Amino acid sequence: MSISDQDFKPVARALLEARVLWLTTHVKSDGDGIGCELALLRALRAMGKKAVAINDTAVPRSLLFLEESPGEILLYDPARDDGVLASADTIVVLDVGLTYRLGRLERAFLDSSATKICLDHHLDADRAFTHIISDPSSGSTGEILYRLLEAAGLRLNPAVASPLFAAVSVDSGSFSYERCSPRTFQIASQLVDAGAEPYKIHMALNWQRSLAEVRLEGEVIEHLQQDAGGEVAYSEVTAEMLARYGVDPGDLPSVVNIPLSLAGVELALLFVEVQPGAIKVSARSKGRVRANALAHCFGGGGHPLASGFCLQGPLEEARASVLAEARALVGRVHANSA
Repeated sequence: MSISDQDFKPVARALLEARVLWLTTHVKSDGDGIGCELALLRALRAMGKKAVAINDTAVPRSLLFLEESPGEILLYDPARDDGVLASADTIVVLDVGLTYRLGRLERAFLDSSATKICLDHHLDADRAFTHIISDPSSGSTGEILYRLLEAAGLRLNPAVASPLFAAVSVDSGSFSYERCSPRTFQIASQLVDAGAEPYKIHMALNWQRSLAEVRLEGEVIEHLQQDAGGEVAYSEVTAEMLARYGVDPGDLPSVVNIPLSLAGVELALLFVEVQPGAIKVSARSKGRVRANALAHCFGGGGHPLASGFCLQGPLEEARASVLAEARALVGRVHANSA
């Protein structure tokens, strides 16, 4: 069920009454989480609030352009940050509702007596929050944050609108995914009116790959295979490939779209051997097969069209177990539609 404008009022009030705020998002953060953090951080500081953004993992290289200065979002350092976290009277968690995905910061979050706010667009949320604004029908957390800022009566400026536009753009697949609604485009229009520059943001998000990344992509294409009667396509990036090209695994999210682009493919998988024995799996779908249904089988999560999870063990074993479950998932979809 979609959230109403009325649902935002108590959360807006909590933000306006807060004095010291800690903002954070999930580990291995993405454009939606990072963009929302920066937009809210700047909006709060413009109000005179003491606010800090601290994450368990670093801002991906591909998203550093969103920061106005290096370290605008801090990488958690217990010696430096534990006192700051303990002093917060309000915590805002963006783009995730499951506290274990805060990584090393989960303990500080759970131990805090602060007002705890969750802004998200996934299905699952823990009961540790004081306020939960989560709308799975929304294409991005950026859209939800926009509505909250509107409810709080905060005026947008380019510094807030730009990362917020990036957040909406990333999680809507550059405004192409199924959950893009008229409201998505209305919000994007308002953000452009407030100073966001779509072409500049799109170029920074999509047209800044290194030559090494493109060459690695060639090997991904070379290893491309199909399964389940051609409805599942998959490829892999080994630890040796990452080392040879000097590519960070965090810079590979769009590569999984290569197998998804094949005609007849409903589910695409990219196996990334982050290091020997540690496998990250990205799953993408065209809609008939839910990517997050596969991810849930292995303790992961995400959206119906885009999800991910991690496995421990050899790459060969991970590939075999995931493909077996993917075949079963495709089979169940066919059986249900028969």
